[in-house]
Amino acid sequence: MGTMDKPVFDGVTGRGRYAGRRIHVIQLLRDSHEPMSVEQVARKAGIPLATARFHLEALVDAGFAVREAEDRPVRGRPRLVYAGHMPDRAHERGQAYRVLAATLAQAVGQSSEDPGPWMYRAGQEASRSQLPPKPWPTDDVQIVEAMLDKMDAMAFAPDEVDPCLRHVVMHHCPFADAACRYPQAFCQMHAGMMNGHLEALGAELRVVKIRPQLHHHLCDATLGKPKARLTSVELDVPAKVRTTSVRAGVKKDQMST
Repeated sequence: MGTMDKPVFDGVTGRGRYAGRRIHVIQLLRDSHEPMSVEQVARKAGIPLATARFHLEALVDAGFAVREAEDRPVRGRPRLVYAGHMPDRAHERGQAYRVLAATLAQAVGQSSEDPGPWMYRAGQEASRSQLPPKPWPTDDVQIVEAMLDKMDAMAFAPDEVDPCLRHVVMHHCPFADAACRYPQAFCQMHAGMMNGHLEALGAELRVVKIRPQLHHHLCDATLGKPKARLTSVELDVPAKVRTTSVRAGVKKDQMST
């Protein structure tokens, strides 16, 4: 199914043409200490001004952002700025969980020369405890779709980019900053979660490679049929992430699988 054939969801609660981009805009707003203008969002998200304005207004309508006139001591009509908003302090609770996850991943990364296989197994076990209700799909494509729905519920905003589901893009990483510092911990855990789901439901396909942090929140995964049982997956880590990780205290030999 091509991109233009996909149903269009609201971009916050379900997969679709706008999901990953709009979640990215939410993340930008919430990570900013000050309200952001349309121009700032467009530049940071790498999208046209009209697209940025479209998503910002949709988020205001959905209650995930607030719009206000910028308070600045200059003449002329004040420009509109936007700030992220999450009712009932859900964002603050999410931030606390991210801090906890980053702390645990740092502990694992510093206590092991190769945390990848350990974190991969942890992801597998976590995934197997959260399988969908039966009857399960029996077709590989349907199983991969079920796995993507699960990753979507965890805010990864996944999307398939080929009809055979051999290449999956994840538009948003809930732990982007920590994953940039500790890819062997976070990325292997996420790979284990995806493969644990695929294996438990009987699919032949597995995630065999992840390219993390292609942009701040964008990663992609390659699926295939491995010849042997996986204990981790190949990570094609960009140079900028390898540099950041080494500076954060992760040994260089942890960058290879």
